[in-house]
Amino acid sequence: MMLLHCYGHENYDVSLNYDHALVDTFRSSFKVCVGMFVFLVGYGYAFSKTKDLKYSLQHIKKLLIPFWTILFVFTLPFCFDVVISKGIKIAVFNLFGIDSCYNYYSWFVYFFIYAMCVMPFVSRFINKRPIRNAIIVIVLASFLMVLVHEIPRGLAFFGIEVPDVVDNKPHLALFNCLMMTPNMVMGYLFAHQGYYERIKLSAFSKATAIVMCPLVVVGCLVARHYTLFGWNPFDMDIFYAPLVIGAIVVLFNVFKWPILRKIMIKAGEVSVYMWFFHALFYTKAVRWFYQPAITLFNDVNLVVLWTIVFTFFVSWLIKSSVDLVIKKL
Repeated sequence: MMLLHCYGHENYDVSLNYDHALVDTFRSSFKVCVGMFVFLVGYGYAFSKTKDLKYSLQHIKKLLIPFWTILFVFTLPFCFDVVISKGIKIAVFNLFGIDSCYNYYSWFVYFFIYAMCVMPFVSRFINKRPIRNAIIVIVLASFLMVLVHEIPRGLAFFGIEVPDVVDNKPHLALFNCLMMTPNMVMGYLFAHQGYYERIKLSAFSKATAIVMCPLVVVGCLVARHYTLFGWNPFDMDIFYAPLVIGAIVVLFNVFKWPILRKIMIKAGEVSVYMWFFHALFYTKAVRWFYQPAITLFNDVNLVVLWTIVFTFFVSWLIKSSVDLVIKKL
């Protein structure tokens, strides 16, 4: 995710040197991270003890706390003029990620709320006959996605003019949620059926794993880049995301890598804050204030590396402060 956003030419107000960029042409392939996030929402939900609305509300609250912390403390004070000019409706939409003018990468907020609202019902349905019912949900979500997308065209046939999907924020959010639902369902199915646990690690020597697993990841990224799925309305990461995650699973089970594990665990603990905080560097409304903190170098590789490190430490400080406040309250 960080590589996808940090290497974007369009995201900087200053000119950077891309002559030796480690990621440039293939940068869009890293958008598989979206599919991985969505897949893991469904995967993680399978391990919840109580799959009910109370559980969902608790986890929605856990997401909104970091998002609203970044929004109210670090965003709104520096774009108050934008808030006034956009109006109250846009402000409310931004509270839940439906509109992203205050935080470019806040789509996950509305998707997660949607996921927590539908998964109590979807999970019970899938549990009855996992594979068959998962396919039913995937087909139904895909059908509803197309239906929602075609609503403006259908109404226009009867002389009723409404904005296209991309021009109606709530309409677009619903379309995106339905588009990502099959991938989320796939994640739940993988966890429920224990597909990753069925991988026979004994079949992988260290030499085999160190060659095959990166090849699978790179192969998925290359396939994502070169296939025609870019114009396909269906989310093809339903295939790529499980493969990439599976390769990582095998790699981290064949090799111990204790230091790398600790680094990834620490990054995972503050990952939500990193997600929302790094958006400040690229969101037009506030990047005039925040972006100079990362464009200390001219070489884009150094900018990206510094952005990741800087975002991690700031996110750690913010999370520690928020956790302390919550504990005292």
